[in-house]
Amino acid sequence: MDLRHAFEIESQGNAFINLESLSAIFAGMQIFPTPEQLTAILATFGKRDDEEFVSFELFARSVALMLEEAQEKASTSSQQQQDYDAQNMYGDEEAYYEN
Repeated sequence: MDLRHAFEIESQGNAFINLESLSAIFAGMQIFPTPEQLTAILATFGKRDDEEFVSFELFARSVALMLEEAQEKASTSSQQQQDYDAQNMYGDEEAYYEN
């Protein structure tokens, strides 16, 4: 999905979108942050709670951060699975050597 195009559809040609539209775009990308996560991400880039609207730049930076966090989670999960598989590949080696 082209970010600019997604933003323009939700903004209906305006320079800003609201938080509801931001959530809708994320949902279309299969990203489902909680309202608290969304507020925290936007605050990372300097958005204050009293600001209702999100610019394209802020939107794009938020998407990048969300995708980066998702990639880190997937990488960590994958590494943990590989470690688990390696530990359990040969079963209980101690029991084997005790016999």
